[in-house]
Amino acid sequence: MRVVSCIFLMLISNVILATNLAPTETVMTQDIVRYINEYRKSRGLSALTLNSKISHEAKNHSEDMARHRVSFGHDGFQTRMDHLYSNIQHSRGGAENVAYNYKTAKIVGANWIKSPGHRQNIVGNYDLTGVGIARDVAGKIYYTQLFVRT
Repeated sequence: MRVVSCIFLMLISNVILATNLAPTETVMTQDIVRYINEYRKSRGLSALTLNSKISHEAKNHSEDMARHRVSFGHDGFQTRMDHLYSNIQHSRGGAENVAYNYKTAKIVGANWIKSPGHRQNIVGNYDLTGVGIARDVAGKIYYTQLFVRT
């Protein structure tokens, strides 16, 4: 009985420790924006400003993908942009990057930068951004980053 209790306590401790070490969506969002802005600055471009309205649209899309309400990709992109154009003064032009199943923000940012299409969005003529992150029931992480010009 004593051995079983010790093993149970060790397992519970490991679960609690793993849970506490997992980065929050807020931290991951901040890290993605930091990585993307570092890349932009290295190319002589201005940093993007994180915008809560844009992040809300991005989060909704990531949740829709994670819950399989839409397939992975850019379905509904124009609707998301129309919402943003009507809610952010003087906004025009936009782009979107999506990814899934990458474990860290750094890996997501690095892979977007390596991809010509995603990199084009990253270095585009935008000044605002938003990031949304959601997990599916299996724990896979879905990412959306939206870019907007004002």
